[in-house]
Amino acid sequence: MDKVKVAILGGGDDELQILSEFHNTPGIEIIGVYDRDSRAVALEIAEIIGVPTFTDSSFVKRFLEADYVVVAERRDAFIEEIELLRKEKIKIINPNEAIDYLSGERKSGDEEVEPSWPRRIEEALNYIMRITDRERLLKWLLEISVRSVGASSGSIMLYSDETRELYIGYATGLSTEIVKNMRQKLGDGIAGNVAITGKIKLINDIVDTPLYKEGRERRRIQSAISAPLIHEGKLYGVINVSTDVGQKQLTHDDIWIIDKLSQKIAPILEQHMRISAFDIRETEFEIRRYLESLFHNDLGFNDKFTLLARFLNEKLEADTVTIYTATDEGAWLILGGSDSQVTVEGKPPRIHCDKGTLAKAYLENREIILTEARQELTELKIKKGDGVLTTVYVPLKHSEMLGVLVIEFSGVNALDRFLKMKETLKFQTSLFTYSQIKEVRQERKLKSLEELSLFTPDIVSVSSIKARGQKSVDVISRLVSASMGSLHLECPDFKGVLYYNFNMSDEAKTKMRDFDYELAEIISKRWEPVCESFISSSEVETYDKPPAYSSIVAYPLFKRDKCSAVYIGYNKIPKTPLDSSVFGDHELSLLDKVGKVLKPIFAISESVKFEEKPLTFDELLVSNQKLLIDRLSDEVERSDRYHFSFTVTLFK
Repeated sequence: MDKVKVAILGGGDDELQILSEFHNTPGIEIIGVYDRDSRAVALEIAEIIGVPTFTDSSFVKRFLEADYVVVAERRDAFIEEIELLRKEKIKIINPNEAIDYLSGERKSGDEEVEPSWPRRIEEALNYIMRITDRERLLKWLLEISVRSVGASSGSIMLYSDETRELYIGYATGLSTEIVKNMRQKLGDGIAGNVAITGKIKLINDIVDTPLYKEGRERRRIQSAISAPLIHEGKLYGVINVSTDVGQKQLTHDDIWIIDKLSQKIAPILEQHMRISAFDIRETEFEIRRYLESLFHNDLGFNDKFTLLARFLNEKLEADTVTIYTATDEGAWLILGGSDSQVTVEGKPPRIHCDKGTLAKAYLENREIILTEARQELTELKIKKGDGVLTTVYVPLKHSEMLGVLVIEFSGVNALDRFLKMKETLKFQTSLFTYSQIKEVRQERKLKSLEELSLFTPDIVSVSSIKARGQKSVDVISRLVSASMGSLHLECPDFKGVLYYNFNMSDEAKTKMRDFDYELAEIISKRWEPVCESFISSSEVETYDKPPAYSSIVAYPLFKRDKCSAVYIGYNKIPKTPLDSSVFGDHELSLLDKVGKVLKPIFAISESVKFEEKPLTFDELLVSNQKLLIDRLSDEVERSDRYHFSFTVTLFK
């Protein structure tokens, strides 16, 4: 009986599948493959196995001999070619129709031909070594292995050094979810046992094999072969081929073939892993360039981290990426950025990092990898199948703890790739986070100093000591972001307490003022600053009577001759989520500068008439000397960092 002649229009992966399906099939002859792109994979494989290939209009003459022309669903790519063939009244069918049309032709063939595709295995393997795309490489390695023994399906499982697990690189006969989420520890199951022993296995009567019982999706497997992929003593994975009930039984002859193939596949995988390493380095370089561009961008703090999270989410093929950044409060973090940014009233939320996995990663500087598990009797087992997530917590540190990078993966390939670049990514992200937090602190400090620079003109413009005191407590409270404040002032011309924003009921005001007065007495005697905070908890009551504040700073500003001043601020209101919600070193530093400014101002008696005898330039320079030096130091630091110069000009 004459063979049915088939031509293939297109050289992509779909057409490649058609080529592998019908080449050397009884009763069918592939007479040609056409694609405009001479580098198309189906054309290159066709050349290897001896099928004529075409890249120009000369294909028409050859295709006229075909009984059927098969074209994939993407017909719009070959509209002109299809029109040429239709004019010649050639039957054009899609891949599904091809299976239906040609399956009958196969059955009617007189000649029994043993599965021999591809005949020239060595040539095909040599070609495959040039393929750099992982999925396409694994697809063809598996295709060769399955067809070399007449099996119906199989899988190539790759080994991850980082997680010490096997995961499916490519498979036929399994659902997408199983391929994406399947993980197997060394020693678990058939593949895990083959990987750890390094010995090939033939398994018949699989239904009764204990290692195959758990979580098996394909229940009609009749026989299977699993072989380790080892090159120069290093494990790269496991290859599995199988047949279903009603198909041929795999034998020891098939073991010999798969064993030989595994010895040739392992070095190909080793070469591909080296190519993958170059891809990883390229991704690392792209991330570094993106971080550099973000660094020079004028966007806000949270906008930068949100863009970074989205970029990492795309590059790492992750499910989610979230970056938590540190504050000056130790156990408090803020949501620096996320690929799906969440804000509270337009501001990123603050997280009290006192328990849980995030706290362990941040407070203990620990890298943590969590994979979902299920309870089975007395033990937990890693889940396999639909919706399995692995969450990676990476602490960010550069001379100090800066935050935590949290990434979720549902794809095993993406997780394995990330783990290979984790250390580099950790360093790059930590350095970027450090620069951004330092810049925010620097801006905060400069802004405070600018506000402080306006302090002296405001105070000296008032002649009354009491008015100066009231002006001082107002300005100081705003400077340190206190919701309430008091200034206990003792001078020859005035002795008393001046308040800022003590807006409450008379009873509460009396209690608060009594507390304030007692605290001022203690500070005056000790002459040492106090900075404390109290966080109330509904779970644990650590105080019989909670204090009248959540945060407090009490600072002895100055003492000179018969003049002294103590400032007390209550309940800090942070201007941004990055700012601490309690008083700390920043506020103590500001109050130290305030004291140096106020000391000469309050030493001036009310009898001095500023209109008649204004302060000289030298007197003003003395009062602001430390402030000026601090500002210059900050500018020098900024100029070194951003590579610019500046000039200071004093006018007298």
